[in-house]
Parts: sequence; C-alpha cells; structure tokens
Amino acid sequence: MSTTASTGPRLSGAVALSLGLGLALGLTTPGSALGATPLAPAAPLAPAPGGSRACPAPGEEPGIGHEPRFTDANVALFAGGDYTADGATAEAEGLLVVAGDAAFAKASGGVFNIGRVGAGSGILPSPGSVMLAVGGDLTIGRGTTVDVGHGLTSGPGYGGAVRVGGAIDEKGTLETNGGGRSSGVGAREALTPYDTFAATVRGESTSLGSLKPTGTTERRGDTVVFEGGRGGTDGPQVFEISAKELDGASSFDFRSIPERSAVLVNVTGGRPVGISPLSVGFNGDRVDVYDSAHFGAAASRILYNFEATPSLTLGGGGNFMGSILAPKASADLTASTNGRVYVGGDLRTHGTGNETHNYPWTGTSTFSCKPSPGGPSAPPTQPLPTTPTPSASGPSEEPPATPGTTTSAPSAPSTPPTEGGSAPAVPGTPTPSPSATGHGDGSLATTGAHFTPYAAAAAVLAAAGAAILVLTRRRRANAARG
Repeated sequence: MSTTASTGPRLSGAVALSLGLGLALGLTTPGSALGATPLAPAAPLAPAPGGSRACPAPGEEPGIGHEPRFTDANVALFAGGDYTADGATAEAEGLLVVAGDAAFAKASGGVFNIGRVGAGSGILPSPGSVMLAVGGDLTIGRGTTVDVGHGLTSGPGYGGAVRVGGAIDEKGTLETNGGGRSSGVGAREALTPYDTFAATVRGESTSLGSLKPTGTTERRGDTVVFEGGRGGTDGPQVFEISAKELDGASSFDFRSIPERSAVLVNVTGGRPVGISPLSVGFNGDRVDVYDSAHFGAAASRILYNFEATPSLTLGGGGNFMGSILAPKASADLTASTNGRVYVGGDLRTHGTGNETHNYPWTGTSTFSCKPSPGGPSAPPTQPLPTTPTPSASGPSEEPPATPGTTTSAPSAPSTPPTEGGSAPAVPGTPTPSPSATGHGDGSLATTGAHFTPYAAAAAVLAAAGAAILVLTRRRRANAARG
C-alpha cells in the first residue's frame, strides 16, 4: 500500500509531464522563419488546398504563415514589360504574369520561390495550375533555382505549371514539383487568359482615378496622414495625394477608417515616386509588423493607384502595405510588398530577402480573390463604383493544361505626427522579411516541413503517457486485491 501511495504521485506526474510535452511540441512550430518575430494571430484558417477552395471572407484575411490556406486563381503580380529577380530577393507568392522577358539570377545563387512561398498569406493558386506565365523568354542564371509550387501535392495536380512564349535558358534550375512546363508557344498562348490584363490594369486605374476624395491627406515630415470617416460606412474611403507630396515619405497613418471599408489612395501627377516604408498605422494599430493581429486585413483593404507615375521605387527593407496599381510605371523593389502588384512597365526586385505577398484587394471584384478557375469572387468589402470597360475584364477562367515536358515529382527614422490620433509607432530598425531571417536562400522545404518531426515526437510522448497511465491503474488494482 505504501509503495502504491508513493509511486502513484510520481507516475501521475510523469503522465502529466509527458502529455504536457506532447501538447507543447505538437502545437508549437520552433525555428520560425520569422526569427524572433512571432507569427501574426490569424483569422480562423481554411483547410489547405484539397479541402476548402474558398477565398477568405472580408475581415478574415490571414496574417503571415507557412501553410496554404486559400485558393486564388487571379493574378497576384503583373509586369507589362520585363521582370527581373536578382540580388538576394527571395520569393513571389501567387500567380506571376510577365508580358515580356523574365530573368532570375540571385547574386549568390540559391532559391527563388514562386506560387507558394516560405512565409506569406497562404492565398495561392491551386496545385498544378499555372503559377508563372511569361510572354517572352525565361532565363535562369547559374546557381539559381526557381522553385514553383513547392509542396503543393494535395489537390488535383502537383506543384505549379510554367508557360513560356519564347525559349527557356536554364543555366540554373527550374523546378515545377510535378507541374507542367512548356515553351516556344508564343506570347498570346503563354499568357492566355491574361493576355489582355495590361488593358485591365489601365482601365481600372482610370476608373478608380476618377473617384472624388472622401477623406483628407496631410504630409507631416516623413509621415503621410490619411484622415477618413467622411462618406459614412457604406462606401470606400478615397484619398488623393500628389506624387510630389508622396515622394520621400516613409510612414503612413490611416485614421478613422470605418470597419471593413476598402481604402483607395489616388496618386496624381506624372513624376517619379520613391518610398522607403518604415511604418504603417491603421486605426491606432501598427500593422506592418508580422505580429499585428490586423496585418492581413490592412494589406487587403489598401490600394495605391499611381495612374500617371512613370517610375516607382520602394526602397529599404520594410513592408509596404497594400496593393499597387501603376499602369505607366516601371518599378524597382527592395522593400517587401503585401498586396497585388500590377505595373505596366518593367519590374525589378533585388533586395535582401524581400518578398511579394499575395493579399487580394477587397475594393473591386476585378482584383479580388478568385477561389477557383471560373469560380465566383469573394464579395468586395465595400464595392467601389467603377464601371470596367469591355477590355478591362480580369481572368475569368484558368487556362487549360498545356503540353510540354513535365518535371518529376518532388524528389533613417521618420517623424511621427505630433498631434493626437492614431500615429503609427516610431519606426526603428525595419522588421525583416520572413525569409531574411529564416529560410532566406534555402529551400522552401526547410520552413514548412520542419513541423513534421515535432508532431511525430508529440505523438510518441502522448502514447508513452497513455501507457504509463494504464500501468498505474493496473498496479493500483493489484494492490487493492492484495
């Protein structure tokens, strides 16, 4: 009896410890690619592709994470000219469409992810669908791996398909993870049904640019303050700022924005704009950091319309929040972007670990999330009163599978406003992008897949705890009989 009494508490403690460790290891993802910055508290997640095919509902846009969450067949990133990824840039989430030539040549080699990325919104094209469409030639420099659709194997297809109108110069490696690849098909076939997307961008930019402001805009030092609230809660919040006034800003503060209203910033004037984003405030919260509970919602609600801007530079290494519509511009990016990016000219991304994260804009159905080929779009948060021209229609259906060789299966700080209100936090060192502190130039497999061994360990510990519990009960029963 004394043996049972003294052993029981020790065994019960062991059971609790084993189960506690199992739960802790099973529910924690160590070694996050975000370094010391925790993941943003996200809205309830949909199953990975293969489960729910729906887009996020308004207000439920996810923060930055590692796993696929929603399916989006719309264009995430568009270059009407050429696209270049060099330096130490890391990845492009969602469907990338390039009307001209595309070149990938990382300075020190390594991986550039397309479609699915190491850390992003998790709003992705469906497995096996086109994730990279190039009207001209595709060049991959020596030592660079372009990894398309990594780990997407739970849908009807595998990986991500690549279609190229011209030739593929593969000095490096093009990995489609089981997705199809084709080249020499001509620009129109390679881009269909996105071959008229440049017209879509121009038409939408003109329509949005005609909307009258509902709020006020003021430049204070390096900060631009957007004061909303006028126009009620039934429509979009529209702001206007000249390219001259916006140029050189680094902090952006959106105030008095009604719940779930889309935000449109019309940038006027035909001069170049350069921005180095350091902080973004939204209704009193700083939303450009990855632990913000409103990261995804803010990124999905804001769009900057650079209707006449000839060139756009996003410098530094911070987070630009919101979509970009720039039909006449070429763009140069070292900052990370969070939203759609549509430029009519050339697009170069060459920062250190910078990424483009796919957050569909909620303002119009044209640029919103499309959950499946030909499927309905998620309803806009607050529809904008635009009338698209006949040529300005977004992709309505997924292109058919294309023949071709198929790869094998996966073998200086800003001045904050001094007056009251919701000023963003004073920026210090810009928050690093997810891949800059984690997977960086490494394979995507090193971020998402590292959870598996810990989950297995959790299962083993939980099983051991259960076995100890059974043994304890048997010993107690035997002691009672004795």
